[in-house]
Amino acid sequence: MTKFFFATALILVAGGAQAGQYCLLDGTEMFSCTFNGGAKAVEICDAIWEDGEMASYGFFKANGEVEKEILQEKVTLSYAAWNGMGTYMTDSVTFHADGGYDYEVWAGAERDAEADFEGGITVIQNNEVLATLTCDAGSVSSDLGALIEMIDLAQVSP
Repeated sequence: MTKFFFATALILVAGGAQAGQYCLLDGTEMFSCTFNGGAKAVEICDAIWEDGEMASYGFFKANGEVEKEILQEKVTLSYAAWNGMGTYMTDSVTFHADGGYDYEVWAGAERDAEADFEGGITVIQNNEVLATLTCDAGSVSSDLGALIEMIDLAQVSP
């Protein structure tokens, strides 16, 4: 059975896309958010169900239909980590796809314990921005910092 069928089988019947609909195992979500009032969503997963050190990007509709899926070795992912300067903390991880497409997923928040995360996706082809999607307010859940640490570890460990 393919990953798509597993992901589809895990879908809860609901009015909008929700976290946990794409990642195969609870607790593997490193980032999630919805778009357009829950009509679509994205999840980034620590793909521990795959062989090797893999991460997965899934962009899907509220009914669970996967529109874009990328499974990539962590060692090949690009990232930009918050540099510790300023009051706005932001991290991003970029997945690379065929055709020169990159999907940069980002999250950020003010350095305030009560600040909500913001986030989104920037779609790039051959270094040209094609689309910028902003997550629905209040829908962002992010642990991209932990994923960046995993990517760093994969890149320095043979």
